[in-house]
Amino acid sequence: MTEKIAVDLGHVQKTLLLPLWGRAYESKKPNPLLVDQAAVNIIDSVDYDFTDIAQNTHVLSQLAWIMRSLCIDKVITQFLVNFPNASIVNIGCGLDTTFERVDNGHLTWYDLDLPDVIDLRCAFMQESERRQFIASSFLDTGWLRQIKHDNNVLFIAAGVFYYFEEHQIRPFLKRLADLFPASEIVFDVSSPYGIKVANKMVIKNTGLDENSFLKWGLDSNKTLLAWDERFKLLATYFYFRQKNLRLPLKTRLYGMLSDFMRIQYLVHLQLGECDDFLSAAAAYKKLAK
Repeated sequence: MTEKIAVDLGHVQKTLLLPLWGRAYESKKPNPLLVDQAAVNIIDSVDYDFTDIAQNTHVLSQLAWIMRSLCIDKVITQFLVNFPNASIVNIGCGLDTTFERVDNGHLTWYDLDLPDVIDLRCAFMQESERRQFIASSFLDTGWLRQIKHDNNVLFIAAGVFYYFEEHQIRPFLKRLADLFPASEIVFDVSSPYGIKVANKMVIKNTGLDENSFLKWGLDSNKTLLAWDERFKLLATYFYFRQKNLRLPLKTRLYGMLSDFMRIQYLVHLQLGECDDFLSAAAAYKKLAK
Protein backbone atom coordinates (compact mmCIF):
# COMPACT_ATOMS: atom_id res chain seq x y z
CA MET A 1 0.00 0.00 0.00
CA THR A 2 1.28 3.47 -0.91
CA GLU A 3 2.09 5.52 2.16
CA LYS A 4 -0.29 8.45 2.58
CA ILE A 5 0.93 12.04 2.83
CA ALA A 6 0.66 13.65 6.25
CA VAL A 7 -1.43 16.81 6.64
CA ASP A 8 0.37 19.15 9.05
CA LEU A 9 -1.40 22.50 8.77
CA GLY A 10 -2.30 25.44 10.99
CA HIS A 11 -5.88 25.98 12.15
CA VAL A 12 -6.94 28.39 9.39
CA GLN A 13 -4.93 26.54 6.76
CA LYS A 14 -6.85 23.36 7.59
CA THR A 15 -10.02 24.94 6.24
CA LEU A 16 -8.63 24.36 2.73
CA LEU A 17 -9.74 20.74 3.21
CA LEU A 18 -13.41 21.78 3.10
CA PRO A 19 -13.60 23.02 -0.52
CA LEU A 20 -11.09 20.34 -1.55
CA TRP A 21 -13.49 17.67 -0.29
CA GLY A 22 -16.40 19.54 -1.88
CA ARG A 23 -14.79 19.45 -5.33
CA ALA A 24 -13.87 15.78 -4.99
CA TYR A 25 -17.40 14.91 -3.87
CA GLU A 26 -18.90 16.84 -6.79
CA SER A 27 -16.57 15.14 -9.25
CA LYS A 28 -17.91 11.72 -8.27
CA LYS A 29 -21.56 12.61 -8.96
CA PRO A 30 -23.22 11.15 -12.09
CA ASN A 31 -23.71 14.62 -13.62
CA PRO A 32 -21.21 16.90 -11.85
CA LEU A 33 -21.28 20.68 -12.15
CA LEU A 34 -17.49 20.63 -11.99
CA VAL A 35 -14.95 17.85 -12.51
CA ASP A 36 -11.73 18.10 -10.51
CA GLN A 37 -9.89 14.79 -10.75
CA ALA A 38 -6.90 16.34 -9.00
CA ALA A 39 -9.08 16.92 -5.92
CA VAL A 40 -10.19 13.28 -6.00
CA ASN A 41 -6.58 12.12 -6.21
CA ILE A 42 -5.50 14.36 -3.34
CA ILE A 43 -8.34 13.20 -1.08
CA ASP A 44 -7.27 9.62 -1.73
CA SER A 45 -3.59 10.41 -1.08
CA VAL A 46 -3.58 12.41 2.17
CA ASP A 47 -3.59 10.99 5.67
CA TYR A 48 -6.71 12.73 6.93
CA ASP A 49 -10.07 11.45 8.13
CA PHE A 50 -12.76 13.23 6.11
CA THR A 51 -15.62 11.50 7.93
CA ASP A 52 -16.80 14.57 9.86
CA ILE A 53 -16.70 16.70 6.72
CA ALA A 54 -18.56 14.10 4.66
CA GLN A 55 -21.25 13.46 7.27
CA ASN A 56 -21.83 16.99 8.53
CA THR A 57 -21.51 19.24 5.48
CA HIS A 58 -24.86 20.59 4.32
CA VAL A 59 -25.57 20.16 0.62
CA LEU A 60 -25.77 23.94 0.25
CA SER A 61 -22.27 24.46 1.64
CA GLN A 62 -20.84 21.85 -0.72
CA LEU A 63 -22.59 23.42 -3.70
CA ALA A 64 -21.48 26.91 -2.66
CA TRP A 65 -17.84 25.81 -2.90
CA ILE A 66 -18.53 24.49 -6.40
CA MET A 67 -20.39 27.60 -7.53
CA ARG A 68 -17.58 29.78 -6.19
CA SER A 69 -15.08 27.87 -8.33
CA LEU A 70 -17.29 28.06 -11.42
CA CYS A 71 -17.86 31.81 -10.98
CA ILE A 72 -14.15 32.51 -10.57
CA ASP A 73 -13.38 30.38 -13.62
CA LYS A 74 -15.78 32.52 -15.66
CA VAL A 75 -14.24 35.76 -14.40
CA ILE A 76 -10.72 34.62 -15.25
CA THR A 77 -11.80 33.42 -18.68
CA GLN A 78 -13.40 36.80 -19.44
CA PHE A 79 -10.34 38.63 -18.11
CA LEU A 80 -8.11 36.59 -20.41
CA VAL A 81 -10.28 37.46 -23.40
CA ASN A 82 -9.30 41.08 -22.81
CA PHE A 83 -5.74 40.42 -21.59
CA PRO A 84 -4.47 37.01 -22.79
CA ASN A 85 -0.95 37.62 -21.44
CA ALA A 86 -2.15 38.72 -18.01
CA SER A 87 -0.77 37.81 -14.61
CA ILE A 88 -3.15 35.96 -12.26
CA VAL A 89 -2.42 35.85 -8.53
CA ASN A 90 -4.23 33.16 -6.52
CA ILE A 91 -4.17 34.46 -2.93
CA GLY A 92 -4.57 31.72 -0.34
CA CYS A 93 -4.46 29.06 -3.05
CA GLY A 94 -4.69 26.07 -0.71
CA LEU A 95 -4.94 22.94 -2.88
CA ASP A 96 -6.91 24.80 -5.51
CA THR A 97 -6.69 23.65 -9.15
CA THR A 98 -8.04 26.72 -10.94
CA PHE A 99 -4.90 27.01 -13.08
CA GLU A 100 -5.50 23.58 -14.58
CA ARG A 101 -9.02 24.63 -15.65
CA VAL A 102 -8.36 28.09 -17.10
CA ASP A 103 -4.79 28.13 -18.46
CA ASN A 104 -4.76 29.66 -21.95
CA GLY A 105 -1.12 28.85 -22.61
CA HIS A 106 -0.03 32.49 -22.31
CA LEU A 107 -0.86 33.77 -18.82
CA THR A 108 1.58 34.03 -15.91
CA TRP A 109 0.23 32.41 -12.73
CA TYR A 110 1.18 32.80 -9.07
CA ASP A 111 -0.07 30.49 -6.31
CA LEU A 112 0.36 32.20 -2.92
CA ASP A 113 -0.12 30.66 0.51
CA LEU A 114 1.58 30.06 3.85
CA PRO A 115 4.71 27.85 3.85
CA ASP A 116 2.97 24.77 5.31
CA VAL A 117 0.34 24.88 2.58
CA ILE A 118 2.90 25.36 -0.19
CA ASP A 119 4.89 22.41 1.17
CA LEU A 120 1.77 20.23 0.94
CA ARG A 121 0.89 21.66 -2.46
CA CYS A 122 4.30 20.69 -3.85
CA ALA A 123 3.46 17.05 -3.18
CA PHE A 124 0.71 17.21 -5.80
CA MET A 125 1.45 20.08 -8.19
CA GLN A 126 4.52 21.42 -9.94
CA GLU A 127 5.81 24.87 -10.79
CA SER A 128 6.58 25.67 -14.41
CA GLU A 129 7.90 28.49 -16.56
CA ARG A 130 4.58 30.31 -16.29
CA ARG A 131 3.52 29.12 -12.85
CA GLN A 132 5.23 30.05 -9.59
CA PHE A 133 4.51 29.08 -5.97
CA ILE A 134 5.06 31.77 -3.34
CA ALA A 135 5.28 30.78 0.34
CA SER A 136 4.10 33.83 2.28
CA SER A 137 1.24 35.39 4.16
CA PHE A 138 -0.66 37.71 1.83
CA LEU A 139 -0.33 40.38 4.55
CA ASP A 140 3.45 40.45 4.17
CA THR A 141 4.72 42.91 1.57
CA GLY A 142 7.79 41.19 0.17
CA TRP A 143 5.94 38.82 -2.16
CA LEU A 144 4.37 41.70 -4.07
CA ARG A 145 7.75 42.45 -5.67
CA GLN A 146 7.68 39.03 -7.31
CA ILE A 147 4.57 39.75 -9.36
CA LYS A 148 5.16 40.51 -13.01
CA HIS A 149 2.90 43.44 -13.82
CA ASP A 150 3.96 44.74 -17.20
CA ASN A 151 0.65 43.19 -18.26
CA ASN A 152 -2.71 43.46 -16.53
CA VAL A 153 -3.11 41.73 -13.16
CA LEU A 154 -6.10 39.89 -11.71
CA PHE A 155 -6.02 38.85 -8.05
CA ILE A 156 -8.34 36.10 -6.84
CA ALA A 157 -8.95 35.15 -3.21
CA ALA A 158 -11.38 32.32 -2.47
CA GLY A 159 -12.08 31.44 1.15
CA VAL A 160 -9.46 33.82 2.54
CA PHE A 161 -10.36 37.34 3.62
CA TYR A 162 -13.16 36.55 6.08
CA TYR A 163 -10.65 34.72 8.30
CA PHE A 164 -9.06 38.10 9.01
CA GLU A 165 -10.19 41.44 10.44
CA GLU A 166 -11.40 44.41 8.42
CA HIS A 167 -8.46 46.53 9.63
CA GLN A 168 -6.15 43.99 7.93
CA ILE A 169 -8.03 43.68 4.64
CA ARG A 170 -8.57 47.40 4.03
CA PRO A 171 -4.87 48.44 3.90
CA PHE A 172 -4.03 45.33 1.88
CA LEU A 173 -6.46 46.29 -0.88
CA LYS A 174 -5.18 49.85 -0.82
CA ARG A 175 -1.63 48.54 -1.21
CA LEU A 176 -2.68 46.57 -4.28
CA ALA A 177 -4.19 49.71 -5.78
CA ASP A 178 -0.95 51.60 -5.08
CA LEU A 179 1.32 49.00 -6.66
CA PHE A 180 -0.90 47.62 -9.42
CA PRO A 181 -2.97 50.48 -10.88
CA ALA A 182 -5.98 49.30 -12.91
CA SER A 183 -5.67 45.76 -11.56
CA GLU A 184 -8.76 43.76 -10.60
CA ILE A 185 -9.59 41.53 -7.66
CA VAL A 186 -12.40 39.03 -7.12
CA PHE A 187 -12.96 37.56 -3.66
CA ASP A 188 -15.72 35.99 -1.61
CA VAL A 189 -17.36 37.72 1.31
CA SER A 190 -20.09 36.96 3.81
CA SER A 191 -22.57 39.07 5.71
CA PRO A 192 -22.18 39.25 9.51
CA TYR A 193 -25.10 36.84 9.76
CA GLY A 194 -23.41 34.55 7.26
CA ILE A 195 -20.28 34.52 9.42
CA LYS A 196 -22.32 33.25 12.36
CA VAL A 197 -23.97 30.59 10.21
CA ALA A 198 -20.65 29.42 8.77
CA ASN A 199 -18.96 29.18 12.15
CA LYS A 200 -21.83 27.21 13.65
CA MET A 201 -22.89 24.97 10.78
CA VAL A 202 -19.69 24.53 8.77
CA ILE A 203 -16.57 25.01 10.89
CA LYS A 204 -17.76 23.41 14.15
CA ASN A 205 -19.79 20.64 12.51
CA THR A 206 -16.90 19.49 10.35
CA GLY A 207 -14.50 18.87 13.21
CA LEU A 208 -12.55 22.14 13.15
CA ASP A 209 -12.28 24.34 16.23
CA GLU A 210 -12.75 27.99 17.15
CA ASN A 211 -9.24 28.83 15.97
CA SER A 212 -10.59 28.27 12.45
CA PHE A 213 -13.57 30.62 12.86
CA LEU A 214 -14.41 33.26 10.27
CA LYS A 215 -14.11 36.85 11.53
CA TRP A 216 -14.91 39.58 8.99
CA GLY A 217 -18.48 40.08 7.89
CA LEU A 218 -19.34 42.64 5.20
CA ASP A 219 -22.56 44.59 5.71
CA SER A 220 -22.66 46.07 2.21
CA ASN A 221 -20.51 46.46 -0.90
CA LYS A 222 -20.76 50.20 -0.28
CA THR A 223 -18.45 49.69 2.68
CA LEU A 224 -15.70 48.50 0.33
CA LEU A 225 -16.18 51.41 -2.06
CA ALA A 226 -15.95 53.87 0.84
CA TRP A 227 -12.49 52.58 1.75
CA ASP A 228 -10.85 54.22 -1.26
CA GLU A 229 -12.19 56.36 -4.09
CA ARG A 230 -10.11 54.30 -6.53
CA PHE A 231 -12.19 51.19 -5.83
CA LYS A 232 -14.93 50.57 -8.41
CA LEU A 233 -17.46 47.73 -8.34
CA LEU A 234 -17.31 45.67 -11.52
CA ALA A 235 -19.83 43.01 -10.50
CA THR A 236 -21.34 40.96 -7.69
CA TYR A 237 -21.76 37.23 -8.24
CA PHE A 238 -24.41 35.35 -6.27
CA TYR A 239 -23.88 31.61 -6.42
CA PHE A 240 -27.42 30.39 -6.92
CA ARG A 241 -28.50 32.94 -9.53
CA GLN A 242 -26.29 31.46 -12.24
CA LYS A 243 -27.83 30.53 -15.59
CA ASN A 244 -28.69 26.90 -16.39
CA LEU A 245 -28.24 25.83 -12.78
CA ARG A 246 -30.33 22.67 -12.41
CA LEU A 247 -30.91 21.80 -8.78
CA PRO A 248 -33.69 20.05 -6.84
CA LEU A 249 -36.42 22.51 -5.91
CA LYS A 250 -35.72 22.36 -2.16
CA THR A 251 -32.00 22.96 -2.70
CA ARG A 252 -32.69 25.81 -5.10
CA LEU A 253 -35.00 27.49 -2.58
CA TYR A 254 -32.32 27.18 0.10
CA GLY A 255 -29.85 28.67 -2.37
CA MET A 256 -32.12 31.61 -3.15
CA LEU A 257 -32.48 32.28 0.58
CA SER A 258 -28.70 32.07 0.99
CA ASP A 259 -28.21 34.64 -1.76
CA PHE A 260 -30.89 36.90 -0.30
CA MET A 261 -29.23 36.76 3.13
CA ARG A 262 -25.81 37.25 1.50
CA ILE A 263 -24.46 34.21 3.29
CA GLN A 264 -21.63 34.03 0.79
CA TYR A 265 -21.01 35.68 -2.57
CA LEU A 266 -18.24 37.13 -4.71
CA VAL A 267 -17.26 40.77 -5.12
CA HIS A 268 -15.29 41.93 -8.16
CA LEU A 269 -13.46 45.26 -7.83
CA GLN A 270 -11.42 47.45 -10.14
CA LEU A 271 -8.49 48.82 -8.12
CA GLY A 272 -7.82 52.12 -9.82
CA GLU A 273 -8.56 53.84 -13.08
CA CYS A 274 -9.31 51.77 -16.18
CA ASP A 275 -9.32 52.82 -19.83
CA ASP A 276 -12.81 51.42 -20.39
CA PHE A 277 -14.41 50.67 -17.03
CA LEU A 278 -17.99 50.73 -18.34
CA SER A 279 -17.33 48.12 -21.02
CA ALA A 280 -15.49 45.90 -18.57
CA ALA A 281 -18.28 46.20 -16.01
CA ALA A 282 -20.92 45.39 -18.63
CA ALA A 283 -19.06 42.23 -19.69
CA TYR A 284 -18.67 40.99 -16.12
CA LYS A 285 -22.24 41.78 -15.15
CA LYS A 286 -23.41 39.47 -17.94
CA LEU A 287 -21.59 36.68 -16.09
CA ALA A 288 -23.43 37.59 -12.90
CA LYS A 289 -26.89 36.97 -14.39
